[in-house]
Amino acid sequence: MVQDYESLDDTKRLPRSYTRIWWKVIGLILILAIGFHVWNTTDSINQVEAKNHCAVPEYVILDSYRKDNSTLVKIVYDEAFRNASAAKLTGAVQVRTDVGDDAPTVDEDPEYWEKRFGKFHTFLEKTFPGVWNFCKIEKVNHYSLVITWEGSESSLKPVMLTAHQDVVPIQEASLDQWEYPPFEGFYNGAQLWGRGSADCKNLLIALLETAEELYNSGFRPRRSIIYAFGFDEEIGGLRGANHISEFLLQRYGENGLYAVVDEGGQSLVKHGNVALALIGTGEKGMLNVKVEVDTPGGHSSVPPDHTSIGIISELVTRLEKNPFAPVFSDRNPTFYEYQCIAEHSDAVSPEIRRLIKESQTSKAASKKVADYIYNSDLGSRYLVTTSQAVDIVHGGVKSNALPEHVELVINHRIAVESSVNEVMKRNTYYIQAVAENFDLGLQIGGKTILAPTAKGHITVSTSWNLEPSPFTPIYDGHWEAFAGTLRHVYEVVCRGTLKEFEGLRIIATPGMAAGNTDTQYYWGLTKHIYRYRPGLVPLVQAHAHGANENIPFDSHLQIIAFYFEYLQIVGDVQ
Repeated sequence: MVQDYESLDDTKRLPRSYTRIWWKVIGLILILAIGFHVWNTTDSINQVEAKNHCAVPEYVILDSYRKDNSTLVKIVYDEAFRNASAAKLTGAVQVRTDVGDDAPTVDEDPEYWEKRFGKFHTFLEKTFPGVWNFCKIEKVNHYSLVITWEGSESSLKPVMLTAHQDVVPIQEASLDQWEYPPFEGFYNGAQLWGRGSADCKNLLIALLETAEELYNSGFRPRRSIIYAFGFDEEIGGLRGANHISEFLLQRYGENGLYAVVDEGGQSLVKHGNVALALIGTGEKGMLNVKVEVDTPGGHSSVPPDHTSIGIISELVTRLEKNPFAPVFSDRNPTFYEYQCIAEHSDAVSPEIRRLIKESQTSKAASKKVADYIYNSDLGSRYLVTTSQAVDIVHGGVKSNALPEHVELVINHRIAVESSVNEVMKRNTYYIQAVAENFDLGLQIGGKTILAPTAKGHITVSTSWNLEPSPFTPIYDGHWEAFAGTLRHVYEVVCRGTLKEFEGLRIIATPGMAAGNTDTQYYWGLTKHIYRYRPGLVPLVQAHAHGANENIPFDSHLQIIAFYFEYLQIVGDVQ
């Protein structure tokens, strides 16, 4: 028998309480469905439409280039210009400006700095008399250089180009591994060797060469151009870029610059049928964590079950067994790099291409892409996760004496989706677990977490504490000027010196800068920070910081060619 519920009288209808319950159940189901949809959708940080996740800008070409490109041809292909340029870079390498972690402050030991950078400034003034003539030269905190080429229109925000004067020291034990002496600046017509040849005296010299070529060609900027050269980037930039930032903030104010362009590690990377120009639009954060374990000493013939070295080893084991999980989100420039790979490269499988595109709206796809990148190789892994490296361990003084004090330092490069606080919460979890397991006291950042015991205590402190950088806006006029110029210079101007990339389309894409640079001090000066140095070879292949540091000289000339075009173009971008 089929009942017609519409015809039932009130005495046979469901009670009101049941009706209300059913409506609540239906409402709850709707809320859960909406919530699942929201959870499964990636928030768009940049509010970029899906079709624009890899917008490839058109060439940006100067009218003057169409009329007369002879200066650019000279820069890239003329043998006399090449040799003269090599002589300048050789001279720069020969002036030792190596600075170590234990360097004194300028006030503590002025001679330490003068014999390096006083001499280097003299070399620069002698080598680039034109720059010293038509630009304003200012020294900040004694040895940083701020060189300003005044523009004709003060309403236009200045563009700032940066490099650093200092280089990393040479390890004495590695001297026999150098093919040529590290401060000779040997040039064989194709390569130039020496400390700083790739990181980054080549960039500094190229920027000044560009300025003189522009001036000699008749160019006079509408927009002021600032060249900012710190002198301690390799040890953190506190004496150099830190002071430059304060100096420029006083002069131009917050967000007072059009853009900042600094060094970057990846220039051109082959990816199947395309070459990616990875323009650094973000940097990971950094945190150093020092962990000290203090336990009673004694003779090693009657040791406890676990010495302080054993205890700290347990901590290392726990940390390394539990690495940070990868994340693939549009807060990370790597997200846009892989959207470009999915859109243009034939080097990924159809399945991975589909997942990358679906990651724009699907958390599940994002998780799979994150795992794919994480498991690809070490270089890719840390684009999508926070790293941890136990870099320093000290402990023990004698083979038959129990170690009373042992310490280690963990270095983290923090993913852009994370924070210093989040990383420390995770570290605290494992450190506290070890302290409780071995009945030890625990103090973190001066705060007592567990009271000291007769068995000892653990002390934790941090240094550096740098949050991930803001994400440079992309696909706007600033980006189109930079990336469009880059494409034209690579694909047209320098085509004859890019044989290994012949036939490959250049895709300019946002990328994650591999390490921290002086730009960490310039966040307040502009939202537009590009960490990119034109050229053929990434820093790893150039042996930067290692033995046999060198640069293919075509790369050096490509830097000059790019900035010769770019600095003329940005004068027309509001």
